[in-house]
Amino acid sequence: MVTLDTSITPIRSLKMMTVTGNGEFDQYFSIPEIQAQSFVVVDTLEDRGEYTFSPQAWYSPGQLHLRQPQDRTWQVMILSQGGEPFSAPGSYGIRTFNNNVRTQIDAINKVLTVHYSGAFQIGVYWRPGMQAQVIEWADVTFPSPITTYERPLIFLNAVDYMMVGNFSVKGSPGNWTGFRLKQWANKGAHGSAADDYMNIRWYCSSYQAPSTPAGQYGASVRDAANNRTFVTTANLSLLNSQPSATGFIQAGDPITGGGGYYAPSQQMPWTGNTADFVLANALFSLTNIIQTTQPLRPNFGGFLPGNRSILQMYCDNGSGINPLTANGRTLFASRPMKPL
Repeated sequence: MVTLDTSITPIRSLKMMTVTGNGEFDQYFSIPEIQAQSFVVVDTLEDRGEYTFSPQAWYSPGQLHLRQPQDRTWQVMILSQGGEPFSAPGSYGIRTFNNNVRTQIDAINKVLTVHYSGAFQIGVYWRPGMQAQVIEWADVTFPSPITTYERPLIFLNAVDYMMVGNFSVKGSPGNWTGFRLKQWANKGAHGSAADDYMNIRWYCSSYQAPSTPAGQYGASVRDAANNRTFVTTANLSLLNSQPSATGFIQAGDPITGGGGYYAPSQQMPWTGNTADFVLANALFSLTNIIQTTQPLRPNFGGFLPGNRSILQMYCDNGSGINPLTANGRTLFASRPMKPL
């Protein structure tokens, strides 16, 4: 007897590929594998430290749109909730439906699996009568490298307030060793919540086949090349929500400061649930505007105090010229199937 929990939706990989820019400002790629039920993550394959950047990206069925991809190569991950038919020759597996929730295990598409997790504190720490302490950077090293070609996906959550940016994954294809990010707390803009450290939880997910600890038992599925695509002992990354719109909208108060500093405020509806993690890879990376004197613009954001109904983003813009809109089509809300 097999009992399937069809209240969960594991995230599946439909296709992983690369595209290369030709230097145009806006570039469009025909990708038939992007279907109406697909969602896409565009990611860099480089580690430039705090200067790592990603292009703005949008997608629609059959098409990927990148803004200022330059002449660089970008990783494109086409993901799914499992709505596509079994179409590959020789494919096999099992699919269940529970209203609109799908659970699929097959020998073609890998599932996204949690490999590592942890927590850190970052930000400004104030106490009466004491000098403020600041932890500006978080630098995390994995217990062992992730060996996939594509970058692993890093998901972030917080006990309450979170405002981070300058995100990058350390390493290179086949040897991803950790990640780093910067705190962007602003006491004047976000009230008393910015007076404390941000307590942030994270987990790292990948399509690297998970290992099975000695003594455990269960079931697994292998493809025609004997590579394992699914194992019941793994902790899967579950999809809880995708962006309800094609991007962020201008909403909320901008952050302003001396010397003409200006960071426009952009928002997107979020899940309202503190159990949901947000994908950090593209959202919190820098954007490169080649034609300006301030080409690298940090995107920073997260969660406002006591509010998970919106995802709050800013684009750092010291000159107040050429503000950007945060990239909202290559992110999603996720949570682990099993407790971390």
